[in-house]
Amino acid sequence: MDKIELERYTRHILLKEIGGSGQKLLKNSCITMVGAGGLGSIVLYYLAAAGIGNIKIVDDDIVSLSNLQRQILYKNSDLGKKKVLAAKKNLLSLNPQIKIEAFVDKFNKKNSRKFINNCDLLIDGTDNYKSKSSICKIAFSEYIPLVYGGLSQWEGQVCVFDPKSTSICFGCIFPNDPGQEFEESCSNFGIIGPTVGVIGSLMAAEVIKFLTSCGKPIMNKILTYDCLQGEFQEFGVDKIKNCDICSNLNKN
Repeated sequence: MDKIELERYTRHILLKEIGGSGQKLLKNSCITMVGAGGLGSIVLYYLAAAGIGNIKIVDDDIVSLSNLQRQILYKNSDLGKKKVLAAKKNLLSLNPQIKIEAFVDKFNKKNSRKFINNCDLLIDGTDNYKSKSSICKIAFSEYIPLVYGGLSQWEGQVCVFDPKSTSICFGCIFPNDPGQEFEESCSNFGIIGPTVGVIGSLMAAEVIKFLTSCGKPIMNKILTYDCLQGEFQEFGVDKIKNCDICSNLNKN
């Protein structure tokens, strides 16, 4: 690391669990962020600030006025622009020493390999069941660790899935598709911005911990936050024997 990097990341380096060696791991790491909306906005900001060396962002949406209530990565001047392009510009303004690749596209089974090639970690910032289930299936089929986050009104949740271990998966937590009617109704219920910030921050912390092998990941359990009641809760989750995602891992 050069002098600028040593000063920029000095608060990381002072942490005995990270130190200079951990910061070098972050610099040499590559992550793929699927979704540059509420969660992606928070996660990307913190990971860019943390010095993740190579960040790939996949999203095909544009910045709208209603996004600005919680998607703090964007500004009024970004309205109407592709999120990934605005995100890249704003993140490089924060930290010009990292590499950011922006993909105006949807993440799916057919194109996923080009987005996760040579990446150390996948991050799910999407907002619906089908996307989250699909992303987790891809992560397990490609043996790439996944940091998951979910939101609903005043509440949020986060956990880590690692197909290289005895980890649970998204299907173990949510084995049944809630249906399109449920998804559409949830999109009309609203969301408070600070909850997005809390969950996104927790996800970013899990990424940093995982890449530097420090601390204990939120794995085989789910951490929930209820903003309205001011409560965190942790729930253990067992692997489902015939899970559509992780029970077929060795058969793919």
